[in-house]
Amino acid sequence: MVAVPIYQAQIANVFEIDRSVVTKHIGNVLKSKEVKEKSNVQKMHIENSDKPVAFYSLDIILAVGYRANSVEFTPVGILS
Repeated sequence: MVAVPIYQAQIANVFEIDRSVVTKHIGNVLKSKEVKEKSNVQKMHIENSDKPVAFYSLDIILAVGYRANSVEFTPVGILS
């Protein structure tokens, strides 16, 4: 897994969608076995956090962007 230090709130910010939408898409990506959770999600304990924080692979980030149909995900959005 290529770990990308990004969590759900940051993914939501990148694609300009609500975090709850990111949560839904990640759940659907994992449920459909589009990517394997074990090799694409890394949970770490962060200082001052009550529970582990999940960090996601590039595969999951791209899948969420595709499912969200985000302008930032499309080649036109990347060039602008």
